[in-house]
Amino acid sequence: MTGHDVFLPMPLMVVSSGIMVMLAATTWRRSVERSFVGSMVTLVLALAVMGHHTGRMPDTGGSLFIQDRWAGYTAILTIFSSLCILLMAWRDAGHDRTTLVDEYPLLFMLGTLGALAMVFSANYMSFFLGLEILGISLMGLAAFRHRSFMQGCEAAMKYLILSGVSSAILLFGIGLSYGITGSLRFIPPIAAGDLPAALPVAATVMILVGMFFKLSAVPFHMWLPDVMEGAPVPVAAFLAVVSKIAIFSSLVRYFGTGSQPPFFDDILSVVITLTILGGNLLALRQTSLIRLLACSSIAHVGYLLIAFLCPGRLQSGAITIYLLAYTASTLGVFATITAFTTHDGPDGTAIMQWKGLFFSRPFLASAMSLMLLSLAGIPPGIGFFAKFEIAATGVEYPRGLLLSVLMIGSIIGLYYYLNIIRMMMTAPSLPSPRQNRHARPELTALVIVLSMMVVIGGILPARAIHSLLPAPAGPPAVQDRMAP
Repeated sequence: MTGHDVFLPMPLMVVSSGIMVMLAATTWRRSVERSFVGSMVTLVLALAVMGHHTGRMPDTGGSLFIQDRWAGYTAILTIFSSLCILLMAWRDAGHDRTTLVDEYPLLFMLGTLGALAMVFSANYMSFFLGLEILGISLMGLAAFRHRSFMQGCEAAMKYLILSGVSSAILLFGIGLSYGITGSLRFIPPIAAGDLPAALPVAATVMILVGMFFKLSAVPFHMWLPDVMEGAPVPVAAFLAVVSKIAIFSSLVRYFGTGSQPPFFDDILSVVITLTILGGNLLALRQTSLIRLLACSSIAHVGYLLIAFLCPGRLQSGAITIYLLAYTASTLGVFATITAFTTHDGPDGTAIMQWKGLFFSRPFLASAMSLMLLSLAGIPPGIGFFAKFEIAATGVEYPRGLLLSVLMIGSIIGLYYYLNIIRMMMTAPSLPSPRQNRHARPELTALVIVLSMMVVIGGILPARAIHSLLPAPAGPPAVQDRMAP
């Protein structure tokens, strides 16, 4: 291809250019506030150019990137999530200027760039480069724990080791796939056909295991609660939302480009069952709110995988609605935790710290309750429609066992979600010491916006939401409904 034929989505160019401008500004004069402002302006510009691109995508499909409705939708979710998390991280900059440096927002931007590269990828090379950019930035961000330096370093070390292991497994599978298909395009090696079955099976299993590691699906999940607990709250939100969107988007696109292996359904059914039950049962034992959210995130990955496994006419709507519901609700919980935290008060990471919040800060308690109800799948939050759509895909396919697991997991989830609300409604035994209880205005605005998203999404009929959201690239059985 000649230079002018290289296809590149504009959001990638905008974010890359913004990072270079921020680096140049840092060499001139350091300023954390300026770096945060530059990051947000860059992300807003990336949203503004969404849908534009340079060059022409070759007809042979040999491009590193692709831009269709599924890529655009997940890219919007990624950029919007990064904007919200940067607003949460700004609170850290206002409270602790001695520890945070320009590298803090720069690492967030690098992580966003890696996630966007994965979202737009149609090639192993761009996907793996994006994955490693995201992983390296997350490792650095996890160590920015200004209240507990050793805890942050421990989280970064755990992420480094386990992320390295999963990347090695994934890269080995990609190497086998390239040897089988002779191409770096997203083509499952099982579709190669004429080779001995062992090689395509080994390549597919390794790629699946690598992606399950990154998604923290059971039994590859134990790193997530430890890393999220040790990292700062905005970094935990980035790990729970942005990285999950990027990996799941790539998983859907990868297995939507060719035939699925015959053992795919069996492996995925076992992983879904273990992930939903394991995540929810682990959450029951947690006294840390961040660890509870990490276990909850594991369970929600299982719910998403149900829709991914059921290639019926409802699959596309279930995946897109659930991604939106999970993103808005989880970001809302983390934004509320950040708004709850004060410079000289509790950090909001222990469930007991939320006792009696309805009596002291009713706005935050109401917002947190709304987000938790949405994650539990209870009206009026958008999570109710999202979980209903997941159940509908299981009925249509049909998947009786997975539907039973979904119901059991949802019932278990109700207990620990409602337990937090009960804690907030319990009157405190002793009056809490007087402290500044006013959240920063940008955090209050963020909580309001996310609450409106959750409520409006819950009020709109499911059919209206379907008409607003695009369909992902899916397995061949339903690709006619999921075309760009």
